[in-house]
Amino acid sequence: MRLQKTSDNISGKTALKTTAQKGAVAKTAKPAESASLKIPQSAVRQAATRSLSSLISATGLPSDKLSASIISFARFFSLPLKPELLKHIRQQAFTNTPDARLPNTASAAKNNAPETETVLKNREAFSLAASAAEGKGVELQPKGLETYAQAIDPELRRKQDGEQRGKRKKNDDDKAPEEASSQKTAAINAGNLEKMSLEGMERNPLLEILNRLPEKDGKRWIVLPFDFSDNDREFKVSLRILLETGKTENRACCMALDIVIRSIIENGKAEKQRLFVLEPANRLSVYIKPEITPARQAALVRELSALLEIAPDRIFIKTKKESFPFEKEGVGDLLGSIDEAV
Repeated sequence: MRLQKTSDNISGKTALKTTAQKGAVAKTAKPAESASLKIPQSAVRQAATRSLSSLISATGLPSDKLSASIISFARFFSLPLKPELLKHIRQQAFTNTPDARLPNTASAAKNNAPETETVLKNREAFSLAASAAEGKGVELQPKGLETYAQAIDPELRRKQDGEQRGKRKKNDDDKAPEEASSQKTAAINAGNLEKMSLEGMERNPLLEILNRLPEKDGKRWIVLPFDFSDNDREFKVSLRILLETGKTENRACCMALDIVIRSIIENGKAEKQRLFVLEPANRLSVYIKPEITPARQAALVRELSALLEIAPDRIFIKTKKESFPFEKEGVGDLLGSIDEAV
C-alpha cells in the first residue's frame, strides 16, 4: 500500500536560534561552543517519570501503565486533564474489556504474565476508543465502544474472531472445491485495499459517523479497518489518520498503518505485527514485533525507501513495545524515548 506523503516543507521540530544584540561586545567571550548540550538520557527519563507520576497522582488515578496511557491519549485528543473525565475513561476501559480481571497480587500477575499483558493491551484499546469518542464530543454505549475499539486495534479484532475460527474452518471444509475457491481474496493492490476499507466503513454506520466528526481541537481522527487473506496468511489491518481540516481541503498530518499477520496453515502460531507511522517531513517509523536482525532491518529500509520514495535516513526501524506509539509518542509522551538537545 502506498501512503500519501506529507509536504516536505513541514517540520516536526522547531529550531532555536540566538542572535547577539547590536552594539554588544563581550571582551571576555570564549571560543564558539556548541549551542546544544546533551543531557544523559537516563537523567531526563528519571525527571520525566517523576513528572508523570506527579501528574497521575494529581488526577487521582492509580499509578500504573494504563493511567499513563490514558493521560497520553487525553493529550493527543486535546482533552482537559480533569480527574473526573480521566477516571470515567478508565472506568469505561475496565467495564467493557471482554477479558478476565487483572490479577490482584504480584504472584498472580507473575504466574499469568501473558494474560495480564493481553488484558492491559485490550484496556488500552478501549481507553483509546473512549478518549477518541470524548474528543469528538460523544459517549458510546458498551457495544459501540467495543466496536470502535476493535476497529482501532487489529489485534483485538483478531482475538475476538478467534472463537469463530473453528466454526468457519469446518464450514469451509464442508464446501465443494469450486465453492471454496470462489471465496479467494481478490488481487492485493492499492485499489482493492482502498475498496475494502471503504466498504468496511459503509457496513459499520457507527464508524462512518465517528469518522466524520471532528475533534475538539479542529483536527479529525479517522479509523479504517479491513481484513484480507493472501498466500496462506490472514491480515488484520487498521489505518488510523490524523487530519488537519481546512476550508478547502484536508491534509493528513500523521497516519499509522497497523497490521497483524497470522499464518493460516500454522493455525495462528506464527504471528507478526507491523506498524508503519508516517509523520511530517517524510519521516517513517516502522515498529516490528517480533524483533528482526540488523541485516533484515537494513534490507527493509532499502525496500521501503525504493517503494515509498523516502530517503533511507528518514526511515527508522524499531521494536514494537507500546500498543499505540502513534497516539502516544505523537504528543511527546513522557514515557517515550527521550534523547534531546537543549
